[in-house]
Amino acid sequence: MKNKAKHRCAMIRRISVDTILNAKKGDESAIQTILNYYKGYMLELCKFELYDASGKIYVCYDEDLYQELQFKLIKEIQNRFELS
Repeated sequence: MKNKAKHRCAMIRRISVDTILNAKKGDESAIQTILNYYKGYMLELCKFELYDASGKIYVCYDEDLYQELQFKLIKEIQNRFELS
């Protein structure tokens, strides 16, 4: 019973404030950490389905949109994130 409860609990991993502050300063490894954290979410936003003539579904990703989302995330961290 203990194991079942353990599997139902999702582990929440967050980005530390230090990582965000370092990314704001331009630290490449901090920026990469943040991009990796949001990678799944951004890929889900870029996903679309194509159908062939027989009705088979193909899942595709818009690479240009993915790169735009990455750029926008980095830009917003560097321009807007402030600690009061």
